[in-house]
Amino acid sequence: MRSRLVVGLKNSQKIRVICNGVAFHTTVQGALEGMSFVDQRLAVSHVLTELGLGQFNHTDKPMGIAKPVRVYNHKNERVTVDVQVDLV
Repeated sequence: MRSRLVVGLKNSQKIRVICNGVAFHTTVQGALEGMSFVDQRLAVSHVLTELGLGQFNHTDKPMGIAKPVRVYNHKNERVTVDVQVDLV
């Protein structure tokens, strides 16, 4: 049996991801394993973890999150990535 990549979300859960203005539809597994750029993959991973854990003040789990995330890129420089992840 395959383990979950993000706690609280199935690997086959369909999502819509927007990174720095570029949108695409994929699954949780596809977003974490198929993204080309390190900084974008880290930012999406961070937002998916927040979404899966549901650490919010609301009683229901949110259906999406949009926020700027500060991560390190391949040159070890701190960059800001605008990320929006919505559950489909």
